[in-house]
Amino acid sequence: MSTRQVGRPQDPAISEALLREAERIMTTEGFSGLTVERICSDIGSTRPAFYRRYRNAAHLAFDVVRRHFGAEPPAATGSLEGDLMALQLAEVAMFSDPLMSKNLSGLLESALADPTLADTYAGQFILPRRARVVDVLDAAVARGEIAGYDDVPFLCDLLVGPFLSRALLPGSEPIDDTLARSTTRAVLATLGALAPAA
Repeated sequence: MSTRQVGRPQDPAISEALLREAERIMTTEGFSGLTVERICSDIGSTRPAFYRRYRNAAHLAFDVVRRHFGAEPPAATGSLEGDLMALQLAEVAMFSDPLMSKNLSGLLESALADPTLADTYAGQFILPRRARVVDVLDAAVARGEIAGYDDVPFLCDLLVGPFLSRALLPGSEPIDDTLARSTTRAVLATLGALAPAA
């Protein structure tokens, strides 16, 4: 959580109220409706109470997204293609959720302007997802499906880049199971693990 250090204990009820109200605003109105004044007024709290917990509304928004989409990785399927597809279907669900689709551009813009938020985003959101891909690849190596792999960041770019493109660019194709399948096959082809077409 993007908290700030204070001398007195924090009331967990206020912390939870901030998260719940921020999620409500983000889901219904989007990032532009999320302001410190608005949130504090809606829950009957104060600006000092807010700033004892968060640097700004963007840090709170990230905490909401992290909490909502920080679930355990999909269960292993026993194959590289199945495991990658499971990861990608989870991405479809995340990017299609209003909590992400209505706030992604604002969150990324805030992260670009705030190095602290960018570091938090990388450490708590990007790196754990990259570690899931590594786990899938290591399992495939252990099963003998692939001999090895390199350039994990590029493989992750192949998996996530098309989702970001479609989420951020107007007039893009939908984020759906077809995209999950196409990105999975792109990584399989890069790894030399794509079965020949029938």
